[in-house]
Amino acid sequence: MNQTLVTNRERLQWYLDAERKILRNQEVQTADGEKMTFASLATVRREIERLQGLISRENQGGRRSMIRRNYLE
Repeated sequence: MNQTLVTNRERLQWYLDAERKILRNQEVQTADGEKMTFASLATVRREIERLQGLISRENQGGRRSMIRRNYLE
């Protein structure tokens, strides 16, 4: 089975696109076939915030690891 790994940035982009479509009253459907409506907007926005936080920590993580490693050496 060929499974594609989706990055946090790709997931974030999907949610940003979904938010935009929901605000325009366009149909959004998840991979599971669930239709998202204006009622789903709060959930979409929470996921956007969560993914933005993850990406931010990933970007800072490299620097923090390097600082900690240099401090310990």
